[in-house]
Amino acid sequence: MFYINIVSTHLSCGIFMKHFLFTSLFWLACICSLQAQPGRTTIFKPSIHTIQLKVDNNAENFPAIALGSNETLQLSFDDLTHEYVRYTYKIEHCDYEGNPSDELFDNDYLYSVADEEVIDNYQPSTNTTVLYNHYALSIPNAHMRPLLSGNYRLTVFDEDDEGNARKAFQCYFAVVDKRVGIYAQCTTDTEIDHNDSHQQLSLRVDCSNLTLRNPNDEVKLFVMQNRRIDNAIMGVPPTAQNGSNLLWEHSRNLIFDAGNEYRKMEILSTRYPGMHGESVKWFAPYYHYTIMTDYPRKNYLYDEDHNGLYVTRYEGAGDADTEADYVLAHFSLNMPQIDNEPTSIYVSGRWATGLNDAYKMRYDENSQQYVADILLKCGYYNYFYLSSVNSHPHVGLTSIVEGNYFQTENEYDILVYYKPTGSRYWQLVGCITPKYVRAK
Repeated sequence: MFYINIVSTHLSCGIFMKHFLFTSLFWLACICSLQAQPGRTTIFKPSIHTIQLKVDNNAENFPAIALGSNETLQLSFDDLTHEYVRYTYKIEHCDYEGNPSDELFDNDYLYSVADEEVIDNYQPSTNTTVLYNHYALSIPNAHMRPLLSGNYRLTVFDEDDEGNARKAFQCYFAVVDKRVGIYAQCTTDTEIDHNDSHQQLSLRVDCSNLTLRNPNDEVKLFVMQNRRIDNAIMGVPPTAQNGSNLLWEHSRNLIFDAGNEYRKMEILSTRYPGMHGESVKWFAPYYHYTIMTDYPRKNYLYDEDHNGLYVTRYEGAGDADTEADYVLAHFSLNMPQIDNEPTSIYVSGRWATGLNDAYKMRYDENSQQYVADILLKCGYYNYFYLSSVNSHPHVGLTSIVEGNYFQTENEYDILVYYKPTGSRYWQLVGCITPKYVRAK
């Protein structure tokens, strides 16, 4: 369901590309095709905004609930049409790659009254310039309850003019049946450098509660850095087995670019700019929120960030879900245009749905800056800038703008999947999301 970074700022683009080719393409080759992997949210309907998945109403929690527990997953989203739309949802069990589990029947993995259910919890926005309806859904509920551990794909539908169902968006969550112990260590003494630009994970997974015949085929590992799907690592085989313990030690596939701390901003009011804001002005039909100009980072900058988190907030609002307004946020990044290699720059955070055109920056010749205009709901945002090259458009790199520094505090989500010989589906038997795996 669900997660690499490098600076040569103010160096020539040619020097950057040499560094990039030497240090990054190796890891790009290790990243599997994760376009369907849980953690990715795909929006098909342009009026859908601010999709959030929380566990027990905590935005920091990884979107996984324990099988048979009282934990609940909350899905919410806004539809900027401000007209009631009859949305329905469907849940499907998936394998470790996020593809539907074809060998299972619906009633094997899901208690449900019907194939699809209506999302009947919605509220219109109040006193906002941008009108919207806020929809919410909790899982499990009286109509649907997952019965097996593993990955789940949640698809929300509306109807076209002829009454045919069409996808509005898709997102993923997980159900975990904890049967293994996961022990992780992060180090900056990696197989390629020491206290420089990378971090490497070492893992021990206690599988004493599992029956293992062929661990390489029966156990799959998935690792995410700061909930980023673009550089997630999947399917790395263990390097050794010690009794019932599987070990991943000195694995070059578990080396991540260290990156830098996230930048922070607040949009808490349409009357004045908040943290890292420059101005707020009204030009119909939006408030335009100009963010202070950003610059490429020359060194590591410690800051108490939340690794890409965003939280909806609005000054004076009793319920920010329906009272927080939307503004057109203007991002600017002051740096020379990269023209010797087809490269794209994106604004990124957990609130962004990947490296797509909605968050892609364009180069403005007049100001000599990369700029982007993004419609955002008021709140607190962590963000940074990722780049990608045409040969690997879905993989984000921090090398151009943010830099890679071993001191960076990153959060790593580690998931372990298990499918014993003869089984029909992939179980999720372990999931840890420590606040930080600190580099030693």
